[in-house]
Amino acid sequence: MIKLESKFLIKKLFLIAALLHSQIITTMLNNYNFESTKHLLHNSNFYYIICTDIHGNYSYINNRYANSFTHLTADLIGKPFVITIHPDDIKVCEEAGARCYSHPGELFPVTIRKHNGEGGYVITQWEFTLIVEEGEPQGIFCLGYDITEIEIIKKEVININEDLHTKNNRLGEIAYEQSHLVRAPLSNIMGLVTVLKNHDMDANTATILSLMEESCLQLDAVIRNITNKSKG
Repeated sequence: MIKLESKFLIKKLFLIAALLHSQIITTMLNNYNFESTKHLLHNSNFYYIICTDIHGNYSYINNRYANSFTHLTADLIGKPFVITIHPDDIKVCEEAGARCYSHPGELFPVTIRKHNGEGGYVITQWEFTLIVEEGEPQGIFCLGYDITEIEIIKKEVININEDLHTKNNRLGEIAYEQSHLVRAPLSNIMGLVTVLKNHDMDANTATILSLMEESCLQLDAVIRNITNKSKG
């Protein structure tokens, strides 16, 4: 299992990479270099590129997308974009597409779950923008990448934080138990030892009493140490 520090480092690296990818995408799409971007990233091993026509059907997919999602059908071209998407994410895509038509030239980020061909889903991050040629909308240009690992690590970090919170609460309970529930009877015993020491007794009893007092003091020191550590 990866150590806690490693998980945070991996998460940080993934987030930096995500910011870098987002900046790359923004630069490419803001320059409206759709054809050059498609040509550049057609064989990308990282980026997905898809285009949909005004009816919401695939008009272009790069090899990365084809290799990842054609388990659904041999040829996605001409098929509705919804066939690769988790049903609950279709509305999000439709709303982002509508914003593209309402605000040409702007980018709209979308997080979408897509079928992985194994009964589950991969989580993908996208930027949508409108394709315009000679003043007429032609469809939506979408550039994205897989963020499944990022989301898994984020959930692991959240679970770790929740586990630490639970353990800290438990340590607080232990500190209370040690300082109140355990030390109370121990203090009574130590008080009784002090009282008995003021009475006459034979040598054997005095030795036993001395050992008892020493043990009580050692146990009291241990309890105090545990209590202090649990308080941080």
